[in-house]
Amino acid sequence: MKILCWNVRGLRSIRAFQVLLRVKKVYQPDVLFLMETKVDHGCMENIRVKLGFGGKLVVNSERKKGGLCLLWRDGADISLLSYSKYHIDVQVLEQRMNPWRLTGFYGHPVASQRHYTWTLLRRLRDMSSLPWVYAGDFNEILEVRRSWAVLSGRIY
Repeated sequence: MKILCWNVRGLRSIRAFQVLLRVKKVYQPDVLFLMETKVDHGCMENIRVKLGFGGKLVVNSERKKGGLCLLWRDGADISLLSYSKYHIDVQVLEQRMNPWRLTGFYGHPVASQRHYTWTLLRRLRDMSSLPWVYAGDFNEILEVRRSWAVLSGRIY
């Protein structure tokens, strides 16, 4: 199963949607997790249809901030476990495989509040013993030197 996570930073513009359409065409994900959609459920339904996905879970944006969406192809067996404005947690059933868990995650954007991000992640960890994949934008730099090297284009 191919999973793609993308911080779209807003889907209201035609340009942002066109980029998303190209990304979907190139990578052909089975599951797409979008962060900072900055749109509501109705707008995401239109986007789901235009992208050709069969299912969706949406956490609406608040005053055009935030917003999460998990989209998946037809035939995928995905069921909701929990959600908040910072995550969508689902169980995934695939043919000839044991169930597993996928959490799309968006870390708190304010540095002084990021301890809540890590508390939430620990709570999510303790909620299930299923094999777990979690991915997204954690809004956290874990190693300054490596991040600086990537941003500056240098390899160390």
